Amino acid sequence: MNLRSSLACTSSDIARWGLRSVLKRQGGVLPGRIAMKIDPELLSDLAGLVDRSVVITGTNGKTTTSNLIADAVAASGAAVVCNRAGNNMEPGVVGALLEARGGLKHTSSGKRVGVFECDELYTVRVLPKLKPTYFVLLNLFRDQLDRYGEIDHTQEVIAHALELSPATTLIYNADDPLCASIAARVPNASIAFGIDGATDTESDRISDSRFCSQCNAPLEYDYVQYGQLGAYHCPSCGWARPALVRRVTGVKLGCDGYGFDLVFGSAPDAAAVHIATRYNGLYMVYNVAAAFFAARELGVDTAFLQPTLDAYVPAGGRMGRWEIAGRTVEANLAKNPVGFDRQIQSIKTAGGRLCAFFLNDNDADGHDVSWIYDVDFERIADTPGLVAFAGGTRAHDMQVRLKYAGIDAAIISDVAQAIGAVADEAAGDTFYAVANYTAFPPLVKELDGLKGADAATVAARAATCADGSAVPVGIAPVELSRPLRIVYLYPDALNLYGDGGN
Repeated sequence: MNLRSSLACTSSDIARWGLRSVLKRQGGVLPGRIAMKIDPELLSDLAGLVDRSVVITGTNGKTTTSNLIADAVAASGAAVVCNRAGNNMEPGVVGALLEARGGLKHTSSGKRVGVFECDELYTVRVLPKLKPTYFVLLNLFRDQLDRYGEIDHTQEVIAHALELSPATTLIYNADDPLCASIAARVPNASIAFGIDGATDTESDRISDSRFCSQCNAPLEYDYVQYGQLGAYHCPSCGWARPALVRRVTGVKLGCDGYGFDLVFGSAPDAAAVHIATRYNGLYMVYNVAAAFFAARELGVDTAFLQPTLDAYVPAGGRMGRWEIAGRTVEANLAKNPVGFDRQIQSIKTAGGRLCAFFLNDNDADGHDVSWIYDVDFERIADTPGLVAFAGGTRAHDMQVRLKYAGIDAAIISDVAQAIGAVADEAAGDTFYAVANYTAFPPLVKELDGLKGADAATVAARAATCADGSAVPVGIAPVELSRPLRIVYLYPDALNLYGDGGN
């Protein structure tokens, strides 16, 4: 390293020490930001600390997939550096390498592996400097219109990032035509993976891409898994889902979750490894498959795969379960239409009838919340005995959306009100809480704080109206001088963000 790089590393170390020793904080991306202020090209120098690396991106599943890869590689005996906390922009990757550089320098060559989650729009900054061995592309769905724009912009950024790192091998979800179209336009070597055969479990009525990326004609599907994921072909130009080099077969949903086989070769008689999960969402089949296909490319023996999944603990409370006042509460993150749809499907699959949806519109969430009209809440509207709540800074918007789905939801200011309001419901019924980006950490913190509360305490925290429904605390009703007319249409063919709410 030159003098500038050395100064950047030292400054980062001092900042991290101060944050942890003095302020008692983890530090997040700040040490990386400080280092990059001094040396904006620092990532290029730090890239040499690892012998092999993989970058993971996509709209949904980045954190889960990257952490599973890191766990599998670590189980195989290699030294791993990973931005596990989800700091997935360039400063987060730099910060992770800076913190781990001491240990990496003392690890024998050939056993140092970098596993980095990366924001889709930051791939164009990270890939040219890091030049990873592999790049995993999970999926592309509409997400935060006011930040990302439409999907074609995200596709352009990712394709350009790969062009700037030509030696990187692309591992991509071929079931997603938006990912397959990127693979078709870049010169990088590629490995296509996907689910071979229909699962007939979670197909959606809403899709982000039903048009051919080559000629813009409508795609035809042999089957759809969910969203736009499935087996597709264009009747006009012949473009179709690429042949799967790595395959998922025998997908079955049982009482304990999905089970499936991973086939690490394209030949019909290729050896398969059976994987059993404790998750009932098909999205986890894709996440686990992507993680283990990538781990295998990094040299991890298949014997480590199932034990890695068995020991896996989701980051930041995602897919977490709490026992509160005799009831199981399950919480998860969903920050875009497809993410919410997957959580709703999981609730429906589990037979859930007690649920709360939290919607914020802070900067990190995106201020445009029209996308909630693309979420298929109608899927659970006919659930017998359904009890629903709406919370967050845009709780009223969520309540209106649920009303159009045929669901009467009471507004709450926190999850304790909702749990208290269902205190008299059967104790065996799990309570499901789904929150978007900035709403999720406070939800997890509140649930952690409720773990020791007894039933009477929780029940006492429920605020109720005269009709018994929950009401917000400290939120005054607004009286309108004239009736508010809400008009919403369904322009099914427009393929724009928030179609359902236009």
